Amino acid sequence: MSTGRARDRASLGAAVRLSVTAAATTWAAMLSWRGFTELASQFLFALVAVGAVIAVSGALGRWRRLPGPVVFLGQAVAGSIVTCWYVGGRPWPDTAFWTAIDEAFSAAQTYAAPVPSTGDISVQPLLAIGGLAAMLLVDLLACTLRRVPLAGLPLLTVYSVPVSMLDGGLSWWVFVLTALGFLMMLFLQEQEHVGRWGRSLDPAQTSSHRSEAVRGSALLVGVLATAGAVVAPLVIPTFSLEVFDLGAGPGGNNQITIENPLTDLRRDLRRGPDIDLVQITTDDPTPDHLRISVLNRFSDNEFSSGDRDVPAANLADGPLPALQGVSEDVLAAATSYSYEVRIDEDFESRWLPTQAPIGAIDASGDWRYDDATRDFLASQDDLTTAGMAYSMTALEYDFRADDLRVTPQPGDEVDDEVTALPDRLPSLVSQLARGVTAGSRTKYERAVALQQWFREDGGFRYSLEDAPAGEVGTDELEAFLRDDENGRVGYCEQFATAMAVMARVLDIPSRVAVGFLKPDRTDRPNTFVYSAHDLHAWPELYFPGAGWVLFDPTPSARVPGDRLPAYTTRGAETQVPTTRPSAEPTQAPSPRPTAQDPAVPTPTPAREDTAADGTGGGSSIPWLPILGLLALLLLVAAIVLAPRTVRERQRVRRSAGGPESAWEELRATTLDLGRSWPEARSPRETQVLLLSRLGRPGEDDQRPAHGPEQAPEAVEALGRIVTSVERARYSAGVADPAGSLHDDVVTCRAALMAGATARARRRATWLPRSVTQRRRVVEAHQDVDEDRSGELVEHV
Repeated sequence: MSTGRARDRASLGAAVRLSVTAAATTWAAMLSWRGFTELASQFLFALVAVGAVIAVSGALGRWRRLPGPVVFLGQAVAGSIVTCWYVGGRPWPDTAFWTAIDEAFSAAQTYAAPVPSTGDISVQPLLAIGGLAAMLLVDLLACTLRRVPLAGLPLLTVYSVPVSMLDGGLSWWVFVLTALGFLMMLFLQEQEHVGRWGRSLDPAQTSSHRSEAVRGSALLVGVLATAGAVVAPLVIPTFSLEVFDLGAGPGGNNQITIENPLTDLRRDLRRGPDIDLVQITTDDPTPDHLRISVLNRFSDNEFSSGDRDVPAANLADGPLPALQGVSEDVLAAATSYSYEVRIDEDFESRWLPTQAPIGAIDASGDWRYDDATRDFLASQDDLTTAGMAYSMTALEYDFRADDLRVTPQPGDEVDDEVTALPDRLPSLVSQLARGVTAGSRTKYERAVALQQWFREDGGFRYSLEDAPAGEVGTDELEAFLRDDENGRVGYCEQFATAMAVMARVLDIPSRVAVGFLKPDRTDRPNTFVYSAHDLHAWPELYFPGAGWVLFDPTPSARVPGDRLPAYTTRGAETQVPTTRPSAEPTQAPSPRPTAQDPAVPTPTPAREDTAADGTGGGSSIPWLPILGLLALLLLVAAIVLAPRTVRERQRVRRSAGGPESAWEELRATTLDLGRSWPEARSPRETQVLLLSRLGRPGEDDQRPAHGPEQAPEAVEALGRIVTSVERARYSAGVADPAGSLHDDVVTCRAALMAGATARARRRATWLPRSVTQRRRVVEAHQDVDEDRSGELVEHV
């Protein structure tokens, strides 16, 4: 009867261990979702309670051998009660629950990650529900269906969701925790499978002792594979994708993970405070349309930055090469303006605000530009614009509208990405694009007609309050263009996206730029300030010979007519326009700046010294590879020292134990030295074999002599240990106290080590075999039937 109760306790313990491990592993994977919200601790603490309920209810149901569907249903009900209580304050989904879910969906569509967590804004309910679903699915596969390998699929899904939605890589330690948890789930499942093979003939062994070497080797392989997955991206130079937030290895193609600035534009325009962000001092009389980034790719969802090729040599440290696709005549007649820029500490951006087109720049830090877009991206994870000060030279091209009207067809100078359209583009977009420009003869005239239609003729209205929330994809674009009660109202993002897409329909390469519209003049001479509410988006269209040309279709309620480039208005063929409007007299055209031009900032020795000593933002020391190498060395050291450390702890524990522990320590020492241990012999027969292996402690011969005469003290100590083991095993109620054989174990071990070669001793110290072949020691009179982890005992 006691054996049956012990078996039931063991079965329950195995079920609880696997269930708790599955819940903990899923919770560890959910740590990768921390970047979705500013207050991640809320939903993570809630998932602790959800995981505990699911694990306990599932373990109890499986222990009582309930049907799988019943167990899963009970877990779903219990987990849903906790989730509803967290979301809505009641254990059932009432009105407050559904209101919180609706508000969470709205917040997820309106704000970029990390979403703020306030009284009215939060995505915590969505994250909690997602965690509930993940925990239920992992528990179902790993514990109820006993398919732990399949449980890796939902874990991988949970871990991979943030990759395409959050900026930067994922934390390496989250991956390590998840991987180790998954390995432990595999170990527990296979341990139970092995434990069902039958009962051991050795009463001192339980079923869990089988295949220790195999399981230990598998665990070591898993740990090494996990460590390799974390460390490899740091040191292998050919990796271009960052799985973890540790940075790429040296070399590679210098691709940089970038974010979509449109999301931040929506957030700051809709609810952000109007704070000063950028201050400029310039001789440019109209410094509007300060650009932050360029978005090339349009998909079914919205415009995004697309793929970028950012060479390591394209740094913000001097003059830039001539723009592609711009004629020599236009370049030669360019007017240059100098800018001194200061960024507020509150403005943290991975993109560097610059005036386009730009001729030269001098900014500290590893900022790099794309040759095609000329926007500057931070190549280091911790590099932002907060508190920066830098100088640049902007160019203003001078060309006539007739030059744009007769431009040839674009050749290979533009990428296919700026002309591509999604397959599901609504037919309304194409119909309107061709209808609005039906009377235009050239692409330039069609572009002017599109801008005129959005600003005046099409009946559009600018409004932040009435505009639909969320991204502007194909469906939202169609709704924006419809002439009904809900259509033709929006803010700059809708107008810029619509004109750029319709331009592509007309075979005009286009892209969307995000930046600041116009600054406010300050009391200081030639000094202006851009604020958060100056954030703006506009399209740029490509005309060969002129390059990328700025248009702005946003109505005059947002963009006054004097802020429009003259060449974009009707009747421009009678004017001599410039790429940016000028309400005041402009300076005489000056030649394109060179490295010797005083207006062009060039690197100075002082800046190089600052970078060298690490005090500036652009340190030349490759910290990421150095830190990665140090992490690799620490990891290697930990792996090398781990077996020795574990073996030392085992030795101390066994030496302080009873006779069986002392006997097990002699067995482990023998195995570590590469010698066999007679498992099937009695202690007295094993003593004879061990006596022949004793050496003289203190001698360091390459081929040491061994035998009982070499260590008389060890012979006596071994005899006392054997006598104590025999007394404990074969005498009723007689056993020596724990720790009484400590000195004898130390003496015998020293003699066994002295009887082995120096190579065997080194192997025993650094790579002890016994670490992977541990057995559970059962001292005398301890009930060996107390833990039979699910074994099946045959009865004859």
